[in-house]
Amino acid sequence: MAFDPSSLTPVETKKVETRYRRISTPIPVPESIGPIQRLRAVEPKSAHGMPPVLWHQAEGFLIRDPYGNQWIDLTSGIVVANVGHAHPKIIKAIKEQIESPLLFTYIFSSDVRSRLLERLAKLAPVELDKAAVFCSGSEANECAISLMRQHGLTISPDKIGILSMEESFHGHTLATGFTMGAPGLVDGIKREAAFHTQIPRPDSNRSRGFLEDLETLKVNPDKIAGIILESITGWATKPYPQEYIESIMKWAREHQVLVTMDEVQAGMGRSGRLFAFEHYGIVPDLITCGKGLSSSLPVSAVKGRSALMDLPGTSMTSTFGGNPVCAAAALACLNVIEDENLVERSMNLGEKLGKELEAIADRHRPYINWVDGRGLFRSIHIKDPVTGEQVPDLVNEMTMECIRRGVMLFHTARFFKIVPPLIIEEDALFEAIGVISDVFDDYLK
Repeated sequence: MAFDPSSLTPVETKKVETRYRRISTPIPVPESIGPIQRLRAVEPKSAHGMPPVLWHQAEGFLIRDPYGNQWIDLTSGIVVANVGHAHPKIIKAIKEQIESPLLFTYIFSSDVRSRLLERLAKLAPVELDKAAVFCSGSEANECAISLMRQHGLTISPDKIGILSMEESFHGHTLATGFTMGAPGLVDGIKREAAFHTQIPRPDSNRSRGFLEDLETLKVNPDKIAGIILESITGWATKPYPQEYIESIMKWAREHQVLVTMDEVQAGMGRSGRLFAFEHYGIVPDLITCGKGLSSSLPVSAVKGRSALMDLPGTSMTSTFGGNPVCAAAALACLNVIEDENLVERSMNLGEKLGKELEAIADRHRPYINWVDGRGLFRSIHIKDPVTGEQVPDLVNEMTMECIRRGVMLFHTARFFKIVPPLIIEEDALFEAIGVISDVFDDYLK
């Protein structure tokens, strides 16, 4: 029988009691089933994909339910809590803004939004000297797509096409939907109808190289306004080959095509650089960011050159974008990243994490597709040792076993994504990795 990751049938656990982990009930907790069922009754099934744990408190790198259980968090929520959950300096900034009192401004001027945008503009690369703030990564990427097209229109009325990578993720809106995922229709619409073209991932057996793939797809550069890429792919935590990125940048410059680097997941120190594209030594035309930008409240941003951000015909207003409370949280988050040296910490701790994951993979090599990532943005991918196919039931069951042992993970059905808060204590991180290692040993004998 297939493993059901949304099952609410309690499973007995062995008692866990360490400095960081505490499990004393079946999982899911019987008392939590009623509240979870009430939630499921009023929201779509698509929101039921995460493990059945009722979050009650999240502080630093620890998650607690109301029933005495505590987990080491390797999810950062969903790659959000880069500086940790409920960081005291972010809470302080939020409280001070609430008590000011100023909770809403739209795009009327406010000091806190001014300070956030000044801070974003000063982040390297400084030549990208203006920014716009929104609520979600989807909004930021929509804005970047629009800006690339508006720029293309200044060159030719036909230069409105967008290139993107198969299997990427850029958001949940229609325009971002065209840029990502697997080949095929998007809400019943062909990508070509919206002037979007997907290119194969460089590690795909269908890819012969960036320029060769463009030729195969018969891409006319005179009709392409821009290309949008995750700096490091979110689903695979897999960087692009250096020469592949260099060929993209060279081609783009030759044909007046803009390049947007999506930093929503991999940015804000997550990869061991403030922005993950820094690993390639390039400067894109636009940067989108979110999630870890505030480590808490809904804030996203687009950063680019003045000449591009000020193009006539663009509209970058958002009802709640730059909300004073959210802006205060983002400012505090950027301060914490800098003051606590979290970019360097992510790089150093991430190198140790990578070695530990490779050691796990070495013991179970027939089951491993790959291990990859940078900084504290890592994954270990599982396969059937005979067919080489994905094994979603096994991965989801192993994920639940890690949770029953006090380590919080996502359900992905494909791999183990390991993205702890950048402030996680080193001994806590490797205690959690030890649990994952034990589960691999137990299930992959």
